Amino acid sequence: MSSTQVDVLVVGAGPTGLAAANEAVRHGLSVRVVDRKAHRSTYSKALVAHARTLEAFETMGVAGAVRSAGVPFSAMRVLPGDGQAPVRVDLMDLEWGDTRYPYWLSIPQFATERCLEEHLASQGVSVDWSTPFVSLVDQGDHVDAVVERPDGTTERIEAKWLIGCDGGRSPVREQAGIGFDSESIGETFVIADALGEAPMPEDEGSTSLSSKGVVFLVPMPEPKRWRIIAHQPDAQEGESIDIDAAFVDQLIEERLGFTFGAHDLSWTSQFVLKQGVARAYRKGRVFIAGDAAHLHSPVGGQGLNTGVQDAHALLWRIALVERGAPSHDALLDSYEAERRKVAQSMVKNTTRATGLVTLHRGVLATLRGFVARQALKAKAVQNQMGRSVGMLELAYEDSPVVSKGPRGSVGPGGRLPNPELGDDRLHDRLDPRRHTVLVLDPAGATLAADIRQAGIPVVEVDDPSLREALGGAALAVVRPDRIVAVTTPSLEPGPIYAYARDTLGIAPQAL
Repeated sequence: MSSTQVDVLVVGAGPTGLAAANEAVRHGLSVRVVDRKAHRSTYSKALVAHARTLEAFETMGVAGAVRSAGVPFSAMRVLPGDGQAPVRVDLMDLEWGDTRYPYWLSIPQFATERCLEEHLASQGVSVDWSTPFVSLVDQGDHVDAVVERPDGTTERIEAKWLIGCDGGRSPVREQAGIGFDSESIGETFVIADALGEAPMPEDEGSTSLSSKGVVFLVPMPEPKRWRIIAHQPDAQEGESIDIDAAFVDQLIEERLGFTFGAHDLSWTSQFVLKQGVARAYRKGRVFIAGDAAHLHSPVGGQGLNTGVQDAHALLWRIALVERGAPSHDALLDSYEAERRKVAQSMVKNTTRATGLVTLHRGVLATLRGFVARQALKAKAVQNQMGRSVGMLELAYEDSPVVSKGPRGSVGPGGRLPNPELGDDRLHDRLDPRRHTVLVLDPAGATLAADIRQAGIPVVEVDDPSLREALGGAALAVVRPDRIVAVTTPSLEPGPIYAYARDTLGIAPQAL
């Protein structure tokens, strides 16, 4: 058996695994990526990239390619019930705030994966396709993993860290002995990607809360191609549904009220909704991310986005340990503390939303239609489809690697605002791989010079609105994933140094 060494072994080359590999390279780590499949998937699968994910892609250097491969949704038309007129929600007119990506981006998963794989290849790393993961043994200071090469021989990979991004049935999770609590929601859905004609612009979507079952019609980047997602409330357990053009046409006619003319179906799928969260995200030097860590309803399009953000949240921690954080367990455990809570909340919220949209008969369904119509007309409710669904409000206020400090609309644990500052934005000025100290008080130039002289990245920002958003903080520390870690009200660097020493276990210069 041959043997190789690497800093990070990523098992699974879907969007989460490819994001993890790109992050590893960006942080200066050597990486191998293996996948049992023969090549990248050609199925569209997940279809939406949200604003927070696009910001993560920006740090990876792939946001431009992903944006070019997709098309923003401009609006969603919602039919609250049978025979009712639609309520149109203009997604481009919501209060998105400070993000560079104020939209839902429609992009097939295969296109997202292509952008990530091509970027990885441009940095000299290729995916080892047709290379199944076989086994692992955590040796304490590294992981011995065995994979099977395409020629049938085996290879032992000695990896400092192993990340399982290998899906809901994750062999890595099983080998590591990490449990997974899941349950079936018991609702059957069908998916079809089809060419057809819809009585609305091709960058708008439509949904109907029909008594026959909810249906979503979502625009795809290819002209005249649409994603159809439909609940089948009367489907029997184990029943196979013939998803063809006639089936799609009947479904759209009955629930959306127009003739679609479906043809050239490029992908179809039928599934029963399942949900669950792994009992742990880390065991020793083995981590899991993406579907290996959480399964949930597709309502809201959170799955791929959460997986990519898992990878974004994990790799800066591993890189910091590799740069010399001696007391690294608390830092690495904080990945689970933050991201597992996000997954639990996501599962809870998408399950609740799925329960609401799958009501199709009776008084509650009628009441839902009335409430939905009134609510969707409210600007505050519409805005939830922007920043909240776009995951811009996601925060880790109770994280063990976040220090208490001044709070305004944002504080420790929250996403750093990204206002325009002349010709660029605040995020553009942050160190791409390390923590950055923000000096927000105009009187702090001398302190900024001292911190910079100590080898710590510093950005001076004279922006009263930003300082107000951060609760009047004079100094702040921002993590590599653009999360605020520390705020302090005075030009006193003590809390910054204490955070590095006591919370991260590193010298301040290693921030």
